Amino acid sequence: MIVLMIKLAKCGLLVLGALLGSPLLAETGTFSSEARLDAIEKVTEAVARWQLANQPKPTRLHDYLPTDWTMGVMYTGYVAHAHTMGSEEWYEYLRDVAKKCQYKLGEREAFGDDHVVGQLYLSLYLRDEMPKYLQPSYEVLEHFVERPHDESLDWTSKVHLREWAWCDSLYMSPPTLAMMYAATGEKRFLDTMDELWWKTTDYLYNKDEKLYARDQRYLTRKEKNGELVFWARGNGWVFGGLCNLLKYMPADYPSRAKYEQLFQDMAGRLKEIQQEDGTWHAALLDPETYSAPESSGTGFYVYGMLWGINNGLLEREVYLPVAMKGWNRLVHNVHENGKLGFVQAIGKDPQQVSADETDVYGTASFLLAGHELHKMVTMEGAKKSELSVVNPGKLNRLNEVIELDWNHVAKSLPGLTIENAAVRDGVTGMFLPTHAWDEDKDGKIDHLLVQVSLRPKEKRKLEVMALAEGKKVAQFPSRLQARFVPERKDDFAWENDRMAFRAYGPALAAENATGGLDVWTKKVRYPVVDKWYAKGPEFYHEDHGEGMDAYKVGQSLGLGGTGYLDKEGKLSFSPEYAKWEVMDLGPLRLRFKLSYRPIEVGAAQVAEERVISMDAGSYFFDVHSSFQTTGDAEGVRPVTGIHFHSKENNEHEPLFEYEQQVFQTSHAVGGWEMLGKPEDQSGHIGLALVFPEGGLFRREFDFKEDLEDFVAKGEPQRGTKEVFKRDGHTLFAVAEDLSKPVSWQAGAAWDQCDIPHYRDFQDEILRQAHETIFKPIKVLY
Repeated sequence: MIVLMIKLAKCGLLVLGALLGSPLLAETGTFSSEARLDAIEKVTEAVARWQLANQPKPTRLHDYLPTDWTMGVMYTGYVAHAHTMGSEEWYEYLRDVAKKCQYKLGEREAFGDDHVVGQLYLSLYLRDEMPKYLQPSYEVLEHFVERPHDESLDWTSKVHLREWAWCDSLYMSPPTLAMMYAATGEKRFLDTMDELWWKTTDYLYNKDEKLYARDQRYLTRKEKNGELVFWARGNGWVFGGLCNLLKYMPADYPSRAKYEQLFQDMAGRLKEIQQEDGTWHAALLDPETYSAPESSGTGFYVYGMLWGINNGLLEREVYLPVAMKGWNRLVHNVHENGKLGFVQAIGKDPQQVSADETDVYGTASFLLAGHELHKMVTMEGAKKSELSVVNPGKLNRLNEVIELDWNHVAKSLPGLTIENAAVRDGVTGMFLPTHAWDEDKDGKIDHLLVQVSLRPKEKRKLEVMALAEGKKVAQFPSRLQARFVPERKDDFAWENDRMAFRAYGPALAAENATGGLDVWTKKVRYPVVDKWYAKGPEFYHEDHGEGMDAYKVGQSLGLGGTGYLDKEGKLSFSPEYAKWEVMDLGPLRLRFKLSYRPIEVGAAQVAEERVISMDAGSYFFDVHSSFQTTGDAEGVRPVTGIHFHSKENNEHEPLFEYEQQVFQTSHAVGGWEMLGKPEDQSGHIGLALVFPEGGLFRREFDFKEDLEDFVAKGEPQRGTKEVFKRDGHTLFAVAEDLSKPVSWQAGAAWDQCDIPHYRDFQDEILRQAHETIFKPIKVLY
């Protein structure tokens, strides 16, 4: 049958559909191994749920602590499954696990097994960018890469606690280091991983058999049939580890080709020794002695082969029948309740195994395999086109939204629609979040928004697809919100996965409200606006674990509100908004319009129309304001600003004197301040305004020297936009008159979630905003 399939494939006749009627994919009781999205989702969800409800209990031989290697491996499977299902519920479970682990690795700093749980934290960090996920692992792995690794790998003196002296470690530690590189852009993590991978491979890899000995003790040990001992799960650790680290290794990394060749060589050998039942038995070269259809090694091999096909490293027509034969048997090994059987117990070499035996690492391999199959089925029949994106800057760029020209992409993909558009990362192989955007609101799509991550100076391929009819990428729920809030005096609130904000509406006119913009700090990446409003001000003015509204606007511009200076220098605030309109609310960008009633400024009546937009993953929102005037508006200037609660206008002593809180560059002004009273321990908020056109200048008595000039080396350019203090504000005259639209960006971050320390606000948050504006990611079609 396999030979027939290969012949059909070479004739271009084999697709997944051809496998659906094959005996390899027969119905197997409760679950089907057919390559259908619903069948894959059903069996993987059942296996995941069963394992969640049946966590292993400590035994005399193994404790199964949350940071243990067994559990760390399980989490890698759950991360993959969350993407299979597009499930925020699974991510919430993983966040809870990480919190209970206090985001720490295992206790032994140099022991590879104790690193694998870091892959959970780093998966969360690469999605949410919360420092608490990163910092503990970073400190340990920083020490790890700095220490010497010069011992022999001979199995003596507990060398495995200091070196990767056994093949299992190649799943546990190398991908963690590769992910740390992806999270930070610091190449030393990847370079150390590279050095140590090949040290272990040179010692344990048998070039003739193209398989790994488990450790030095097994280099010459033989099975009953005279063949060398090559353990199925041990080689599964290597094969799966290769996939996991290659997801985070740049395409142009100098030794990447060596990893790909090793992966292909192992795949070729594994294809040769697959058993008729579709599995690889515990002893790869003595399947008769160990005759059970072992699941954990098989799971990692199926995962690796499907990953290799999906990412162009393995020939589809050669390896797809092998992978599907393995998947068929894996599904057959699943009990009716979702328990995966035939998983060999913890060990170091081949052992007998029964249908009732299971463990968490077997579940992980099954979920990883299911995820890649789900991805393959989703892409089946898709039209594809490639393009490249380039990070021109020196900073790591995570979760940044870019715009692809829809018309350009559609020309190369006839039949592309809002419903079938998908984009896949050319390195990780993951589907990326997308959003079809009609910028000019003419009913036609202008851009395909995509959320990408790039290392410093990296060039990366993206694969744009028009999926086949009935196919759709599993999307996570949107984490953006923008809505009118009539239940709270006509507020208008918006949020992304970083911060939340609000403007004040008509119901507050009687209370003399201003057009100042309020900031809500968040400790979570999911939406909170609806929940907080439902519970009321008494709830959201205190932190119940998700964040709070502690920034006070009052009679001010808040963060980035609009005001006016008349020719005499009198300051007027924009009033509460009068009308609202939500223009866009997708998974990657929100946009809305607020219209403000006219107010008297000098001898003129001035009305404002303000369009605000915000992207997922950003701490900043864009403001575009235009003005309508009647009467004499000569000399009236629009201003924006930040209201800092200085010693003079706040009920408690600030942490710093006012001038010490504020910094300025030629394109931005910002600062930080304490939230609430010192005894509240509510942390500090960083606030900033960015002006893409630059041209700010400072008055020497108002500001100290720049902390950093983002524009050019040397001194900041003297600008034309006046910056000054007034009534507790740092104000900015953004134009000389009201004749043209004006724009700026406003943003905030909180040191209890977004930055390790409030003093990092400029270097971490504002610097990233600068890169986004002045060194945008380039798209090469």
